[in-house]
Amino acid sequence: MTKHSKWIALCSIPILSCAVARESLYAAARPVIRSAYETSLQQRTIRGKITNVNGTMPLIGASIKIKGMQGGTSTNQDGLFELALPQVPVTLVISSLGYITKEVAVTDQQNLNIQLQEDANNLEEVVVVGYGSLDKRELTSAVSNLKQRDLVAGTVSPLLAIQGKVPGLNIASNNGSDPNASVSIQLRGVNSVKASQGPLVVIDGVPGGDINSVAKEDIESINVLRDASAAAIYGTRASGGVILVTTKRPQPGKATVNFTSEYFIESVRKRPDVLSAEEYLAHGLGEDNGARTDWYDVITNKNPFSHRQVVNVSGGSENANVYTTFFKRDAKGISIGSQRGEIGGRVNTNFKFFDGRAELSTNASYNQVDADFPGNSAPGNFRDENNSLYNIAIGLDPTISPYDPSDPSGYNVLTGGYNTWNPLAEVMLRKKQNQYRYLLANATLKVNLTEDLYTTAMVGIKNNSEHPSFFRSAQHRVSREQNVDGYAKQEYKRWQDRIVEWTVNYSKRFENHQITAVAGYSYQDFNGQGFWAENSNFPVDGLEEHDMGSGTWLADGRAGLGSWKDPWVKLAAFFGRVNYSFKDRYIITANLRHEGSSKFAPGNRWGTFPGVSAGWRLSEEPFMRKLSFIDDIKIRAGYGETGNEGFGAEVSTRMYSADTWWPFAGNWNRTFGVKHNQNPNIRWEIKKEYNVGMDFTILNNKLSGRFDYYKRVIDNLIYEISVSQPPAIHDKTTMNVGSMENQGFEFELNYNVVNKNDWTYTTSLVASHNKSNLRTLWGSQTFMDDKNFPAPGSPGTAVRLYPGEAIGQFYIWQFAGFTDDGQWLLYNKNNEVIPASDKKLDDKRFIGNGIPKLQLSWNHAISYKNWDASIYLRSWLGYDVFNMTKMYYGIANVTGRNVLKSAYDELANVKGEKQLSDYWLENGNFLKVDAISLGYTFNKKWIGPFKNIRVYATGRDLFVFTKYSGLDPEININGLAPGFEELDVYPRTRTFMFGLQASF
Repeated sequence: MTKHSKWIALCSIPILSCAVARESLYAAARPVIRSAYETSLQQRTIRGKITNVNGTMPLIGASIKIKGMQGGTSTNQDGLFELALPQVPVTLVISSLGYITKEVAVTDQQNLNIQLQEDANNLEEVVVVGYGSLDKRELTSAVSNLKQRDLVAGTVSPLLAIQGKVPGLNIASNNGSDPNASVSIQLRGVNSVKASQGPLVVIDGVPGGDINSVAKEDIESINVLRDASAAAIYGTRASGGVILVTTKRPQPGKATVNFTSEYFIESVRKRPDVLSAEEYLAHGLGEDNGARTDWYDVITNKNPFSHRQVVNVSGGSENANVYTTFFKRDAKGISIGSQRGEIGGRVNTNFKFFDGRAELSTNASYNQVDADFPGNSAPGNFRDENNSLYNIAIGLDPTISPYDPSDPSGYNVLTGGYNTWNPLAEVMLRKKQNQYRYLLANATLKVNLTEDLYTTAMVGIKNNSEHPSFFRSAQHRVSREQNVDGYAKQEYKRWQDRIVEWTVNYSKRFENHQITAVAGYSYQDFNGQGFWAENSNFPVDGLEEHDMGSGTWLADGRAGLGSWKDPWVKLAAFFGRVNYSFKDRYIITANLRHEGSSKFAPGNRWGTFPGVSAGWRLSEEPFMRKLSFIDDIKIRAGYGETGNEGFGAEVSTRMYSADTWWPFAGNWNRTFGVKHNQNPNIRWEIKKEYNVGMDFTILNNKLSGRFDYYKRVIDNLIYEISVSQPPAIHDKTTMNVGSMENQGFEFELNYNVVNKNDWTYTTSLVASHNKSNLRTLWGSQTFMDDKNFPAPGSPGTAVRLYPGEAIGQFYIWQFAGFTDDGQWLLYNKNNEVIPASDKKLDDKRFIGNGIPKLQLSWNHAISYKNWDASIYLRSWLGYDVFNMTKMYYGIANVTGRNVLKSAYDELANVKGEKQLSDYWLENGNFLKVDAISLGYTFNKKWIGPFKNIRVYATGRDLFVFTKYSGLDPEININGLAPGFEELDVYPRTRTFMFGLQASF
């Protein structure tokens, strides 16, 4: 046979195969190529669909090969394939870029549904690192990369969806399970004593965004720059690390619609066990007022119901396509008066010009939130207020009724006394709301100058506003105590950020060398302004705060009205990064940012923030290739510097402001004065960080992990200290006062346990440890006190920051026992036992620590045929919790107030004032079942025109295994005063969610 005739014969085989194929949905799949030997055997045709692990996304172009033979095909745009088998049984080898290869045994099956698990160890995967991206194999810094598949099931907040997923990243709700609570974030321990602590959030290239404004379904990836060698390219605001959020981009092709609907039911997970009315009376704590009231129950909604819907559409041509989302959420909190309504949307577009040489991409999102708050605090604090309703409910007399039919309000409005008012009336006789509006938009023009060089220009804007409103009726407790007919206040606040950035990116591979580089310029400015008005003594309650002008305080000259405006803060920076790789074996990355901020005086405005890191891929060395079980090993080391300018814009400048109105000579007069003490010498906080680490993948990609050790020193700590008057005008001045350090390690392990025909199982373990301490304080500042305990009594402060001491320690008296008649005994500074009445401040000592020595999370993902399940566990070990509820409500014989039942088990005979001592410290160790999720994806033949339908259920915060006697050992451990279970905490809830996902 001639050379040409061989090619003709070979080419004729697929033509003949297509001619005999049946007309069906699978016709778009590529035909199989068979040898003459295989053609002679009895054939059997199978069909199938290949998707991701939960069946939500078809895999286009996935390869299907017959193990040990030459046959094969690939999937079409719907993930479908058709393949003629030469014989059965056979084994199919299924592979797709970015997914773990899977072998499937075929015996008598006609239709196959095959799910591939994404390969977290794929070295070709592109990771966003700020102002560009790098292949995972080129990373030389501590960077965590999360995809949509990695998010914790059953969550609404994107931040809570990555809890336990990133080593060293601690995420805490600031107010229990309140649907309006914000979330505090801290990466690698405490980074400052006064300035901002949290990481910088960058959404689609715009720094300073709110991650909770992004619908979880819109997230393509979340990348966390954990060490300073990577974060240095963001300069002044990267001291707490950087979180890069990339939303989904539109895909060309016919429109695809995805719909998600979720429904939530909550219940209180644990409540304080207080005395019943009968027990209260039996212990002689008060008189019988006739009622039998469970105050905790009175102010708690029974199994509140919430729901959330998300619709997104993507499609278009190769040169113009769009991705758009609309979502709606209605959430009712466990506390009366607590709810949240939210709607929002997103539009992302791509446009290509000049045969793809230029590309314009836009991102725009809008959120609108209407929030109701249950707390009783004065107007002004409309976010993350502690819910003292529940604090009052614990100690209130259970024989008092919440209702009084003879009162004009219908409620038993209790006035006077410490924390003895009716929490139900408190909420029902006032309104406290806030409206949030949030807009984030940017447009990026990319021009490909050459095959290796392109430039981008980006403009962006962020607008957010708040409209708090407050109304207190004439029947409210405070109105009666102040003898006024109601009170109303409204505010309006608006903030605006504007940003312009320009970059040039270069990437070139030649022979054994790879160079990737970026250089650019950034300018950003932002400011805020607002006004407020208040009035009192209204003729009627019905119009609430919408009739501000009718209150008599306006005529009396006592109504309040004011406005404010922050000066424009400006940031300008030049930056660059170079990544060089030789033979994919030796890698070095260097970046630099030179940045100036208008917050500082002219001589201190500019700072330079370098970062450098290197990696050595040992697995590419010839002497390592004999170790067949090793797939990849890389050793990393880096150093970087970042800054922090997270303080008021006017600190370095003398500013004047209007003060209050004062009566003088029969007239009301306005006073003006210096707003604060000026400090033109204030400088950046500077963080210097060292990081060493290792990444590894072994056993044919079954086992992978990474380890990092870091040490960081923060100099020029910014703090507001007390100063003498005169010469200072005010008693506080913001200054650079000292330095601190923290160090720790982080560990991550991923194991693909099973990857069989019908089922897969993967598990991952994340661990971290951090220790922070104050190194030095400068000038007259020798210590800093924090965490002042509330009345009754005068317990004082429980935290002291002192040079050389670890942050997180409790600064309290040490408990020595009780006398026979129940009096407190303490140790003095000489370790002598003394009566509590003789204690002195310098008898306090550092005891325990509220920061866990070890934080762990253990995650599991399982799939079996059409079923999928996940389990998320978290644990904190080696820390203490100060049980404030037990301290204030755990001592018996307090007349007129209810107490915990345990008071009569442990402290029934105790006399005297409670003591701020380690008696109230408890071991906080816990293991928590964060979430369990179960889902089912329907077979294609059952769902008609739909591409995919999946139903699922998730339980959140299901179980906590701990010896801690309080409500929840998972307290806020961020900041300078960790380890306290607060009195005024919103309840923690157990949540059950049921959801549906469909696409067509």
